[in-house]
Amino acid sequence: MEFVAFYLGDINIYWYGLIIVFALLIGLGISKIMFKLYGEKFSPMWDLLIFIIPVSLICARIFYVIIHLDAYMSNIGQIFCIWQGGLSIYGALLGFLATSIVFLRKYGYNLWLWFDLMMPSILFGLIILQLANFMMQFSLGTPLGLDIPNDHSLAEYVEYRYRPTGFEAYQYFQPVALYQAFAYSIVFIISVLCLLINRKYKFLAEGTVFLFSVILMAIIRFGIGFMYFSVNKDMLLYPMQWIALTVMIATVFIYVVKRFQHN
Repeated sequence: MEFVAFYLGDINIYWYGLIIVFALLIGLGISKIMFKLYGEKFSPMWDLLIFIIPVSLICARIFYVIIHLDAYMSNIGQIFCIWQGGLSIYGALLGFLATSIVFLRKYGYNLWLWFDLMMPSILFGLIILQLANFMMQFSLGTPLGLDIPNDHSLAEYVEYRYRPTGFEAYQYFQPVALYQAFAYSIVFIISVLCLLINRKYKFLAEGTVFLFSVILMAIIRFGIGFMYFSVNKDMLLYPMQWIALTVMIATVFIYVVKRFQHN
């Protein structure tokens, strides 16, 4: 799949940018529905978005570049080529959290409730981005055997130009981005159902949907990390797995502290 979707005169319109805009618009629609169900004003979200969008994108890119620093040291200019893919989920989440906390605290909004209500939109965005990574072959899993038939339904065919150095003979790789999109879809459904049921029965404390969704996201990223392509097989865990493990532990700690304070 080509990077450029179409041209407006001399301006290149990239698929990755269009996909991000699509995910953002649908995500806003989902959030608006959730806010309406819970009787929360949605209008402040527009003010929050002015800060969240640029900060989250910048953090997502910086985080990705830091993790893959060796690949960028030889070509510094590639750091700014965001249209070629390369956004870290954790970087985006960090930017989102930092911006949201400052904004919500400053204007006196219910932080944990807002996080709960925004979580389905975050998950939807991640699903769309992972599907984009799959279609554009940005995320490669481990290579599959050379004898894989052309109609293999559980493999991702990777064009020759996108194959890693030394693995040009391999046509098929584990579709890790597709696996993640499917797993995030399950978490998305769970989060929406919990919010809908909790609207009536109030069985979950504020922040629970958000925290448990983050834990599940980290577990998914940690597990699928074992299927990601890497030329370094001597590592116990890859950098993203260590980050996922840290996020899991930190989120569980926050949940326990929150429950202790609530009781």
